[in-house]
Amino acid sequence: MKDTLRLDRYLSQATGMPRSHALTHVRGGHVTVNGELVRDTARHVLPDTDVVLLNGAPVRPFRHLVLAQHKPPGVVTSTEVGAAQTVMELIPEALRHRDLAPVGRLDRDTSGLLILTTDGALNHRLTHPKRHVDKVYIADLARELAPNAEERLARGIVLDDGPTLPAKLERLGPLRIQLTLHEGRFHQVKRMMVALGSAVLQLHRAQVGGLALPADLALGATRELTAAEVALLTA
Repeated sequence: MKDTLRLDRYLSQATGMPRSHALTHVRGGHVTVNGELVRDTARHVLPDTDVVLLNGAPVRPFRHLVLAQHKPPGVVTSTEVGAAQTVMELIPEALRHRDLAPVGRLDRDTSGLLILTTDGALNHRLTHPKRHVDKVYIADLARELAPNAEERLARGIVLDDGPTLPAKLERLGPLRIQLTLHEGRFHQVKRMMVALGSAVLQLHRAQVGGLALPADLALGATRELTAAEVALLTA
Protein backbone atom coordinates (compact mmCIF):
# COMPACT_ATOMS: atom_id res chain seq x y z
CA MET A 1 0.00 0.00 0.00
CA LYS A 2 1.33 3.42 -0.93
CA ASP A 3 2.15 5.86 1.89
CA THR A 4 -0.52 8.47 2.58
CA LEU A 5 -0.42 11.71 4.54
CA ARG A 6 -3.05 13.65 6.42
CA LEU A 7 -4.24 16.55 4.31
CA ASP A 8 -3.15 19.21 6.80
CA ARG A 9 0.31 17.69 7.06
CA TYR A 10 0.59 17.41 3.28
CA LEU A 11 -0.24 21.10 2.88
CA SER A 12 2.28 22.08 5.54
CA GLN A 13 5.06 19.95 4.07
CA ALA A 14 4.39 20.99 0.48
CA THR A 15 3.95 24.73 1.01
CA GLY A 16 6.04 25.47 4.09
CA MET A 17 3.08 26.89 6.01
CA PRO A 18 2.60 25.98 9.68
CA ARG A 19 0.18 23.12 10.39
CA SER A 20 -2.17 25.57 12.14
CA HIS A 21 -2.49 27.60 8.93
CA ALA A 22 -3.09 24.43 6.91
CA LEU A 23 -5.89 23.45 9.31
CA THR A 24 -7.51 26.85 8.85
CA HIS A 25 -7.39 26.59 5.06
CA VAL A 26 -8.98 23.13 5.04
CA ARG A 27 -11.73 23.99 7.51
CA GLY A 28 -12.38 27.23 5.63
CA GLY A 29 -13.19 25.37 2.42
CA HIS A 30 -10.12 26.53 0.50
CA VAL A 31 -8.84 23.05 -0.43
CA THR A 32 -9.96 20.46 -2.97
CA VAL A 33 -8.67 16.93 -3.52
CA ASN A 34 -9.19 15.48 -7.00
CA GLY A 35 -11.89 18.11 -7.60
CA GLU A 36 -13.74 17.45 -4.34
CA LEU A 37 -14.03 20.17 -1.69
CA VAL A 38 -12.60 18.76 1.54
CA ARG A 39 -13.06 20.24 5.02
CA ASP A 40 -11.91 17.18 6.96
CA THR A 41 -8.32 17.84 8.10
CA ALA A 42 -7.86 14.14 8.85
CA ARG A 43 -8.50 13.19 5.22
CA HIS A 44 -5.52 11.26 3.83
CA VAL A 45 -4.02 11.90 0.39
CA LEU A 46 -1.55 10.08 -1.84
CA PRO A 47 1.29 12.58 -2.36
CA ASP A 48 2.35 11.14 -5.71
CA THR A 49 -1.06 10.86 -7.36
CA ASP A 50 -3.78 12.99 -5.72
CA VAL A 51 -4.36 16.49 -7.12
CA VAL A 52 -4.58 18.97 -4.26
CA LEU A 53 -5.57 22.59 -4.94
CA LEU A 54 -5.35 25.46 -2.48
CA ASN A 55 -7.51 28.40 -3.52
CA GLY A 56 -7.52 26.90 -7.01
CA ALA A 57 -3.72 26.63 -7.30
CA PRO A 58 -1.96 23.22 -7.43
CA VAL A 59 -0.07 22.29 -4.26
CA ARG A 60 2.99 20.64 -5.78
CA PRO A 61 5.59 19.35 -5.73
CA PHE A 62 5.68 17.54 -2.43
CA ARG A 63 9.08 16.50 -1.12
CA HIS A 64 10.44 15.28 2.16
CA LEU A 65 13.08 17.22 4.03
CA VAL A 66 16.37 15.65 5.14
CA LEU A 67 18.74 17.71 7.29
CA ALA A 68 22.23 17.16 8.66
CA GLN A 69 23.20 18.73 11.95
CA HIS A 70 26.61 19.01 13.60
CA LYS A 71 25.34 18.39 17.12
CA PRO A 72 27.40 20.00 19.90
CA PRO A 73 27.95 18.40 23.32
CA GLY A 74 25.38 19.45 25.90
CA VAL A 75 22.44 19.49 23.48
CA VAL A 76 19.66 16.92 23.95
CA THR A 77 18.33 14.80 21.08
CA SER A 78 14.65 15.41 21.76
CA THR A 79 11.61 17.02 20.17
CA GLU A 80 10.22 17.97 23.58
CA VAL A 81 10.77 21.41 25.07
CA GLY A 82 12.62 21.19 28.38
CA ALA A 83 15.19 22.88 30.56
CA ALA A 84 18.08 21.79 28.34
CA GLN A 85 18.67 23.00 24.79
CA THR A 86 17.43 20.50 22.20
CA VAL A 87 18.57 19.68 18.68
CA MET A 88 15.29 21.13 17.38
CA GLU A 89 16.35 24.59 18.57
CA LEU A 90 19.38 24.43 16.26
CA ILE A 91 17.20 24.02 13.16
CA PRO A 92 16.68 27.18 11.07
CA GLU A 93 13.52 28.97 12.21
CA ALA A 94 11.80 28.61 8.83
CA LEU A 95 12.00 24.80 9.01
CA ARG A 96 11.00 24.13 12.62
CA HIS A 97 7.33 23.52 11.84
CA ARG A 98 8.07 20.80 9.26
CA ASP A 99 7.39 17.72 11.47
CA LEU A 100 11.08 16.85 11.56
CA ALA A 101 12.21 13.93 13.69
CA PRO A 102 15.76 12.94 14.66
CA VAL A 103 17.02 9.71 13.10
CA GLY A 104 18.06 7.81 16.21
CA ARG A 105 19.74 9.83 18.92
CA LEU A 106 23.08 11.04 20.16
CA ASP A 107 23.72 11.22 23.89
CA ARG A 108 23.71 14.66 25.47
CA ASP A 109 27.52 14.72 25.81
CA THR A 110 28.15 13.29 22.31
CA SER A 111 28.88 15.50 19.30
CA GLY A 112 28.75 14.86 15.58
CA LEU A 113 26.47 13.99 12.70
CA LEU A 114 22.74 13.83 13.42
CA ILE A 115 20.17 13.34 10.66
CA LEU A 116 16.66 14.82 10.96
CA THR A 117 13.90 14.14 8.46
CA THR A 118 10.19 14.33 7.69
CA ASP A 119 10.50 11.01 5.83
CA GLY A 120 9.32 8.23 8.14
CA ALA A 121 10.35 5.52 5.70
CA LEU A 122 13.91 6.84 5.53
CA ASN A 123 14.03 7.13 9.31
CA HIS A 124 12.97 3.50 9.57
CA ARG A 125 15.56 2.34 7.02
CA LEU A 126 18.36 4.08 8.92
CA THR A 127 17.37 2.90 12.40
CA HIS A 128 15.84 -0.56 12.02
CA PRO A 129 18.18 -3.16 13.59
CA LYS A 130 17.91 -5.49 10.57
CA ARG A 131 19.24 -2.78 8.21
CA HIS A 132 22.71 -2.76 9.84
CA VAL A 133 23.46 0.81 8.72
CA ASP A 134 27.05 1.79 9.56
CA LYS A 135 27.66 4.43 12.23
CA VAL A 136 31.26 5.58 12.65
CA TYR A 137 32.41 7.08 15.95
CA ILE A 138 35.63 8.69 17.16
CA ALA A 139 36.25 8.16 20.87
CA ASP A 140 38.87 9.44 23.30
CA LEU A 141 39.46 6.86 26.03
CA ALA A 142 40.61 6.93 29.63
CA ARG A 143 42.82 3.85 29.25
CA GLU A 144 44.46 2.13 26.31
CA LEU A 145 42.67 -0.97 25.08
CA ALA A 146 44.19 -4.42 25.37
CA PRO A 147 45.95 -5.87 22.28
CA ASN A 148 43.06 -8.28 21.63
CA ALA A 149 40.35 -5.56 21.56
CA GLU A 150 40.02 -5.70 17.77
CA GLU A 151 39.39 -9.44 17.86
CA ARG A 152 36.86 -9.20 20.69
CA LEU A 153 34.91 -6.45 18.96
CA ALA A 154 34.93 -8.36 15.67
CA ARG A 155 33.33 -11.33 17.46
CA GLY A 156 30.81 -9.18 19.35
CA ILE A 157 30.83 -7.96 22.95
CA VAL A 158 28.37 -9.40 25.46
CA LEU A 159 26.48 -6.57 27.18
CA ASP A 160 23.69 -6.72 29.74
CA ASP A 161 21.12 -6.57 26.92
CA GLY A 162 22.79 -9.29 24.85
CA PRO A 163 25.74 -9.66 22.48
CA THR A 164 26.52 -6.87 20.03
CA LEU A 165 26.94 -7.30 16.32
CA PRO A 166 30.55 -7.45 15.10
CA ALA A 167 32.20 -4.02 15.17
CA LYS A 168 35.36 -2.71 13.53
CA LEU A 169 38.03 -1.00 15.63
CA GLU A 170 40.80 1.21 14.26
CA ARG A 171 43.37 2.74 16.60
CA LEU A 172 44.08 6.38 15.82
CA GLY A 173 46.45 6.72 18.77
CA PRO A 174 47.05 5.15 22.19
CA LEU A 175 43.87 6.70 23.61
CA ARG A 176 41.89 7.52 20.46
CA ILE A 177 39.90 5.01 18.40
CA GLN A 178 37.53 4.87 15.46
CA LEU A 179 34.69 2.42 15.93
CA THR A 180 32.24 1.31 13.24
CA LEU A 181 28.94 -0.12 14.50
CA HIS A 182 26.04 -1.65 12.61
CA GLU A 183 23.41 -1.06 15.29
CA GLY A 184 22.45 1.70 17.72
CA ARG A 185 21.74 0.69 21.28
CA PHE A 186 21.48 2.93 24.33
CA HIS A 187 24.97 4.19 25.32
CA GLN A 188 26.40 1.37 23.22
CA VAL A 189 29.91 2.70 22.56
CA LYS A 190 30.35 3.66 26.21
CA ARG A 191 29.19 0.26 27.46
CA MET A 192 31.39 -1.58 24.97
CA MET A 193 34.47 0.33 26.13
CA VAL A 194 33.67 -0.40 29.77
CA ALA A 195 33.39 -4.10 28.87
CA LEU A 196 36.87 -3.83 27.35
CA GLY A 197 38.32 -2.28 30.51
CA SER A 198 38.33 1.39 29.52
CA ALA A 199 35.96 4.36 29.50
CA VAL A 200 34.90 7.00 26.99
CA LEU A 201 35.97 10.56 27.78
CA GLN A 202 34.71 12.15 24.56
CA LEU A 203 32.56 10.74 21.78
CA HIS A 204 31.91 12.07 18.28
CA ARG A 205 29.87 10.54 15.45
CA ALA A 206 31.70 11.06 12.19
CA GLN A 207 29.53 9.16 9.70
CA VAL A 208 26.10 7.61 9.10
CA GLY A 209 25.84 5.08 6.28
CA GLY A 210 28.07 6.36 3.50
CA LEU A 211 27.70 10.01 4.53
CA ALA A 212 30.51 11.60 6.52
CA LEU A 213 29.89 14.76 8.53
CA PRO A 214 29.96 17.48 5.82
CA ALA A 215 33.13 19.57 6.03
CA ASP A 216 31.10 22.78 5.64
CA LEU A 217 28.91 22.05 8.66
CA ALA A 218 30.20 24.02 11.63
CA LEU A 219 29.54 22.92 15.19
CA GLY A 220 25.89 23.69 15.97
CA ALA A 221 24.95 24.25 12.32
CA THR A 222 22.11 22.52 10.44
CA ARG A 223 21.50 22.40 6.70
CA GLU A 224 19.48 20.49 4.12
CA LEU A 225 21.22 17.58 2.44
CA THR A 226 21.50 17.38 -1.33
CA ALA A 227 19.92 14.46 -3.18
CA ALA A 228 23.40 12.96 -3.66
CA GLU A 229 24.11 13.23 0.08
CA VAL A 230 20.78 11.61 0.96
CA ALA A 231 21.62 8.70 -1.37
CA LEU A 232 24.88 8.19 0.57
CA LEU A 233 22.95 7.58 3.79
CA THR A 234 21.69 4.22 2.52
CA ALA A 235 24.61 3.41 0.20
